[in-house]
Amino acid sequence: MEQEGHVDMKKTNTEPSKPAEAQLSRDKRNREFLYHQLAEIVRKDIDEGKFKPGQRLPSMDDMSEQYNVNKVTVRRALAELNAAGYIYSVPAQGTYVAERSSFTKTQARNHLLTVGLISHLMVPGNTGLYHMDIIQGIRDELSKLHANLVILPARHIEPQIKIYDHIVQAGLDAIIYLGMFEPQTLRQMIDKGPPAVLVDYTLRSLMVDTILLDNRGGGYQAAEHLLSLGHRSIGVILGSEEQHTTKERMEGVFDAVDQAGLSRSIVRTFRSDFTREGGYQAMAEILKTNDVPTAIFCLNDEMATGALQALHSFSNLSVPKDISVMGFDDTAWATATQPPLTTIQVARILMGRLAVQRIMSRLKGQDQMTTTILPTQLVVRNSTTPPAEAVSQMQNSEGS
Repeated sequence: MEQEGHVDMKKTNTEPSKPAEAQLSRDKRNREFLYHQLAEIVRKDIDEGKFKPGQRLPSMDDMSEQYNVNKVTVRRALAELNAAGYIYSVPAQGTYVAERSSFTKTQARNHLLTVGLISHLMVPGNTGLYHMDIIQGIRDELSKLHANLVILPARHIEPQIKIYDHIVQAGLDAIIYLGMFEPQTLRQMIDKGPPAVLVDYTLRSLMVDTILLDNRGGGYQAAEHLLSLGHRSIGVILGSEEQHTTKERMEGVFDAVDQAGLSRSIVRTFRSDFTREGGYQAMAEILKTNDVPTAIFCLNDEMATGALQALHSFSNLSVPKDISVMGFDDTAWATATQPPLTTIQVARILMGRLAVQRIMSRLKGQDQMTTTILPTQLVVRNSTTPPAEAVSQMQNSEGS
């Protein structure tokens, strides 16, 4: 006998009845796409035999009305089911439940986790070492899970609808957002999209898991180191002004100056953009001034390597004898320079690993949002030393 409310379409042309309606969650805390929810409802109905092989599904109009969603959502849900082998379409006739082999069923049960990585910071062939290390941590952790990583560069802030389409087309189970995003776009993506975690960026009032560095603490450690050596004229080569990293690291610098009881006027800032070329240009401009600082703190290692190159090209100043230079991040740049850079070490690979771990907790149903702030550590190498006047004062005091 046929189940009540369902008709075998091989035997009759009567329109199929609809299965009992399941509710789609529109709660913002449930970040699963509506189309994916709808696909799961229909998939479950097929698996439970409510829709039988060869049976025609309700029309898109009927499904749109039944679940109170637009036709685009229905179309995307059906496309997902078609790709998984659950249904097939016959032109001018409709969509039917497919005869599914044991292989197809096993394939569906063994669905591979697919995690998306979206960032404005990834430039083909020119992604910085800092972010490459974070991505490596993500890859390492996903490889343990035999999961897929789909990288979606969002350079120059693509329109929100375009990013949304990329997410839909990739069929992502979760998303890692790396770096800064336009706040409204990010909020909409997280509200509408699958489970997400932010890495190296935070947005107040947004309920989402976040992995951050203690940038302010790192800036403090850097300035404290230079001040402890006796430097009282410090130049800071900034990163991009719109990035929170620049602001937070500078706040740490001023924290150290304030705690030492010194005037903030001992610190001068110079614009740059976190690139090696930017550090080179900023240092070249500094050398044109009449009062070159005794120490240069670059807000990342890439700019520090550019600053060292400019010192070599445009001056006879020796590092660290005549001028100290330090960076931030402790990337591979820091040990590739001459002399090796004093810098601030950050756990970049760990950031990537923790991002995946938070995603997995979210997919397993853990509801509590967390913010993880990783500490930084000063690494002293050969690019910093006391300024000449401090050495002279020490020698004079020892001789008196």
